[in-house]
Amino acid sequence: MGRPVITTDVPGCRDTVTDGLNGFLVPLRDAGALAAAMRRFVDDPGLIAAMGAASRRLAEERYDVHRINAMLLARMGL
Repeated sequence: MGRPVITTDVPGCRDTVTDGLNGFLVPLRDAGALAAAMRRFVDDPGLIAAMGAASRRLAEERYDVHRINAMLLARMGL
């Protein structure tokens, strides 16, 4: 979708974000850190487009269906 991400720094969630590149990781249950991350987008709206574009690139690189399928088939020996 090409959107920046704010997510918690826990397994599963953190796998989609490179902190500062395509979004921000915040500690679990830290409302202050979440508010600060949100505020960064308010204070610097240019981050939205830049980080969104980075999110799109990362998703295309990491989760491309053709690449993932090829990897799965190779691991299955097919």
